[in-house]
Amino acid sequence: MRAPVHPHPATRRRGRGGLSVGLAVAALTAAASTVGLAVTAADPLPRVDLIVNGAFDSYPWIWTCDPEVRTSSIPHDHYVSGAPTATGNARCAQRVRVQPNSDYTLSATVRGAYAFVGVTGAAGENASTWSSQSSWNNLSVQVTTGPATTELTVYFHGWYEQAAYDVRWVSFVGPGFEPSPCGESATPSPTATGPATPSPSPTCRRTYIP
Repeated sequence: MRAPVHPHPATRRRGRGGLSVGLAVAALTAAASTVGLAVTAADPLPRVDLIVNGAFDSYPWIWTCDPEVRTSSIPHDHYVSGAPTATGNARCAQRVRVQPNSDYTLSATVRGAYAFVGVTGAAGENASTWSSQSSWNNLSVQVTTGPATTELTVYFHGWYEQAAYDVRWVSFVGPGFEPSPCGESATPSPTATGPATPSPSPTCRRTYIP
């Protein structure tokens, strides 16, 4: 006599609440897929350069500079020069939008006596470095934002009563969004021969200098 045929045990197992094991596994798989989509949606922001006009070769100028700062008058060779005095350190600064609890790197190409670059924030974010080399050289410093920080100020300057300094390039790289062509403020621009003058372009279209 043939033995009776019984269903495979796996087809008769049921989880709590009456769901078969197969259906329970399918439900867990779907839930895991949903979690995966949520993680993808929260991917970190790309690292971008948050400085506008970091090569000093376009308008609107963006940088806020002391009267002792001048732009180069040499065609195709763009940089700024600062001549500190007894009461001023020939400073330029630019505000940037940042993300909380994030790491950023400030880099610059400088030359001359006591050329400082740095970044500061309202939550105590302070980092700076300097050089006194007579030839062009690169500086770099890192800073981490606080849990509520959304804005920092990037700056460079010389030192009181010391010789002039030059800065050719500044960048501030970290997580965020591409800045507006007009940056965070419309500010005066220094010239090669005189004090700061109003920025010539209010349209947020950058005009590059030959």
